[in-house]
Amino acid sequence: MDKDINILYKDKAINHLMNSVCSKYQKNIDVDQMESIKLNTLWECIKKYDENRGAKFTSFLYQQLTFALKNEVKSKKIKEYSTNNIEHNTAEKQQQVNLNELFDGLPTDTANILAQKFVDNMTMVEIGEKNGYSRETARRKLKNAIKIFKQKNKIGK
Repeated sequence: MDKDINILYKDKAINHLMNSVCSKYQKNIDVDQMESIKLNTLWECIKKYDENRGAKFTSFLYQQLTFALKNEVKSKKIKEYSTNNIEHNTAEKQQQVNLNELFDGLPTDTANILAQKFVDNMTMVEIGEKNGYSRETARRKLKNAIKIFKQKNKIGK
């Protein structure tokens, strides 16, 4: 694609297309983030577009922008862990009370890693990715969390 990003961004047809796609997601994504996604997607489309594949550039842009916006909304819907907000089905209400009692008084990060490992059955890799550190760091933090939990509940020596 030989066109400059500034020319395409100012093009009325391209801008109208991007704004119409973005209007569907304006309730879930703030304006600054939306502009950033629009520019990044336009830039990526310019780099990746291959006119030999038979699709119009606008069709390619529409598809890629829709995917980018859906992914942004999906990533915002991932809920954060909170020891006060562990959700369970009605049949598991007693388990929720027991978990809250067990985690009561623990530091939040300690309770979170214990819940991720033993309630949600996450692997060390998943825990590390979710919390922004390596598998090995997740393993060490879990080991320390178990130690704190045992001391708090007077388990073992």
